[in-house]
Amino acid sequence: MLTVELEKTKADNVKLYGKIRYVQDYNLEKVVSRGSKKHSEDLESGFSSDVESKYKKIYEDDINPFAAFSKKEKDQRYKELGFRDRITLSSGRFLLGNKYARTFAFFYTIGLHALVFICLYRMSALSHLSNGPEETLIGDKIQNLPHAL
Repeated sequence: MLTVELEKTKADNVKLYGKIRYVQDYNLEKVVSRGSKKHSEDLESGFSSDVESKYKKIYEDDINPFAAFSKKEKDQRYKELGFRDRITLSSGRFLLGNKYARTFAFFYTIGLHALVFICLYRMSALSHLSNGPEETLIGDKIQNLPHAL
């Protein structure tokens, strides 16, 4: 219930910002005819406040037809993906979008590679020791070679 109310409040704030912008642009048109547009902003009215800049971005995104089209296309492509592809995309976005996840994945990958190389090195050293002394060739005979069955 709170999330619905929060979304309604956010939408109302965006609409109010649109109205504020319309009124400011309407007033600025009159001021521009008398002077420059740069001096028409009143700093005491809070024109450049953080709250207003936050809703300005949301408002700009809402009225931008290219952003709306792009979002609609992304949503459509995401719905067309299979279950495995969605999981891959979500995990990829998480890993690439989070600094700590990228760091963890990097060191995890390095650690796994080191573990594999150490295991391969130890296995090759142990297999060399288990074969006994080096094979020697005496004439046509080969001694001390393991025989395959």
